[in-house]
This record gives sequence, structure tokens and C-alpha cells, in this order.
Amino acid sequence: MTDTASRFEIVSDEAGFRALQSDWDALWLRAHGFYHQSFSFCWLSWQEVAKPQGRQLRCIVSRDADGRLAMVWPLISYKRLLWTYIVPLSPVGYDYSSVLVEDGPAAPELIDGAWDAARQRCGADFVHMPCMKEDGDLYRLVSKETRVVFSESNTWVVARLRDETSWEQYCSTLGTLFGKKPGAAERRFAKEGRLAVRMVDASARDEAASVIDWMLECKRGWGERVGKQGEWLNSASFRNFLVHLVSSTDVPPVGRLIVVSLNEAPVAAAILGVGDLCASAIISGFDARYGKFCVGSIAWEHAVKWSFEQRYDLDFGVGGERFKAFWGRGNIATAWTIQTVNSEWGMLAVRGKRLARELIGRIRRRGRGLPIAAPAGEAIGGEPELAQRDGAA
Repeated sequence: MTDTASRFEIVSDEAGFRALQSDWDALWLRAHGFYHQSFSFCWLSWQEVAKPQGRQLRCIVSRDADGRLAMVWPLISYKRLLWTYIVPLSPVGYDYSSVLVEDGPAAPELIDGAWDAARQRCGADFVHMPCMKEDGDLYRLVSKETRVVFSESNTWVVARLRDETSWEQYCSTLGTLFGKKPGAAERRFAKEGRLAVRMVDASARDEAASVIDWMLECKRGWGERVGKQGEWLNSASFRNFLVHLVSSTDVPPVGRLIVVSLNEAPVAAAILGVGDLCASAIISGFDARYGKFCVGSIAWEHAVKWSFEQRYDLDFGVGGERFKAFWGRGNIATAWTIQTVNSEWGMLAVRGKRLARELIGRIRRRGRGLPIAAPAGEAIGGEPELAQRDGAA
């Protein structure tokens, strides 16, 4: 690559970020980008969530010798106490970490350069990369880092639909979900009243907002029942992000909202993100009173069928939920979330935390009449990855 092609710029102002839109859109199409790599998704993430939270833009870009945008990687930085963290630009931080770049011989070098720019030029003490696909170049780089404070793997599932030629033939290969074949849950539930399944029009902002409010309330109830809570469930910023994702007039909406209703009242809903060749599951909710009818499964079945009709694959994201593996026919891979220490100042925080935990452990062991020293092989401070990889820690 030439010097011009390998030059990396960090865009940190909103005007410069917005000015990338047309070039970004063109690159996204050439790279067959996912919904979370689109300018629309990233702009809404910035406007509705990151900017109100006081975070800072750190969007890394590179252009080729002809000045054409060749790579873009939108990141943000924020302070936690005295330390700076770098994370991908996202509303809640659970979307895939990936660099938007056109596939080809130059791609690995561009991703290498983006990673170096993130580590060396963004002033980060810690770098947090959620949900990196194990077969990707970004994971290849991050997994080589020696100072890792957090590392976790998750399964992710994709329903490969683009090569399917018949919906009926595809369904015949799936078996049953909760004892039912595709279509059976909907036929059973239709006996309860006037059943309708539809996609909310992007121009119907008020309706989309009403359904999303209802869906998030259902999601909060589900979280309480299963003991899974997240700040985003009660976040007005995240709620606004979802509303704009499916009905924005500022940028093209890249979300689709599917609603299942009974007697004109919603009982289940799901939001998809739309990429160039692949749709992605974002969030869903259902009325627990109709749980026995598997109304959530009805919503996802229609999401899969819509994706099939549009000639999209459907990425269900991370998580081992049964319905994902069902529609994906076992097409399961691994995604990794890794946080690394990126500065000596960051190492000081890790060592201080470890020392505090060691002292607390000593006090507790002394109170129980146990040996003060930790058992052999125990990683003090809960940082086994760092303890193993960094001999100075």
C-alpha cells in the first residue's frame, strides 16, 4: 500500500463525522456491511445515546490513494474515575465489534492499522471490544494482546437463508420448537381472537414509539422474572434510539418493527436491523399472559420469513436461546468480548484493585482462622488472564 492509502485519521468532531455520510454509505454497500456498521446506526447511536452521555467521538478512517474511503471504525471514549476507556460506538455496547472495510487483499492491513490507531492515538487506558467474531481479523489482533483483564466467549447463531429456494422446504428441515413445527403456534393462537402480524411503517413514528414503549415494559417484566437487568432497559436514550432506528427522518431507518397483535392489542414485537445482505435480531418482547401460546416465537418466525423473502441471512446475535439454534439449524460459532489494559496508568488501576482484593482476602481468611496466604494457584484479584500473561503484574 502507498503512504496515502495507509494514512489513518481520527475524526473527533460531529461535523466531520456527519460529512462522512455519503462516502460511508458507498463503502458500506461495497463491503456488504451489517446494520451496526451503517452510517445511520452509528449516527443515531451518537445523537441519541453517546453524545447525551458526554462521550467523545474517536472515529478512525482511512482513504486509498484516490481519496476514496477505504475503512471506517467508529469508536467513542469516556472517563471512568481517572481512567479513559475506548469502546465501539453503540447504544448499549453489545453489538459486534467490527471494522467496516471492503473484503480484499488490503483489508487485513487496514484493520491492523485501525487497531494500532485505536491503541496508540486515542489516549485509552483500557480498550473494551465486545462480541468479536472468532474468525475475524479484529479478534486475531485483540486476542494477541498480553494484558487482558477480561475475556469471555459467547455463541452466536446465523440462519443461512439466502441460498434457500423454498420456505416450505426450509421449514421441513427444522424439526420442532417447543414441540411445534413452524406455523403451528400461530394457527393455535389464531383461535383466541383476531390475530394479525405486520411490520410497522417507517412513517408511523407515533405508532412505533407506542409499540416500543410497550415492548420495553414487557422486557423489564421479563428481566425481573429471570433476574436479568440492564441499565438500558430503563434508559430513555436507548428507547429514543430504537424509535429513530425504525422511523428516522434524519437518516435512512435501518430497523424494522414487527408486531403481533390479538384483537388489535400488541402481544409480541421484535426489531430487526437491516444490513446489505444480512438482517440482525436486536430486541423483542412479549406479553407474559400469553406465554403458553409462544407468542414471542410467532414474532421471530415472521422475522425469519421476512428475511427469507428479502433474500437476507438472519443473524440472531450472541446467546444460547433455543429458538436461535432452531432457526439457524445448529449454525453456531463463537464471539469473544475482551478488555485489555492499554497504558501504565491502566496497569496501576489493575494492580491497585488486585492489592485491595488481596488485603480483603487476607482479612477474611484471618477472621475464619485460615492461613493468611492464598492457596497455591489462586489468582489474586480475579484477573487470571492478566496474572498469567503479564509477569510484572
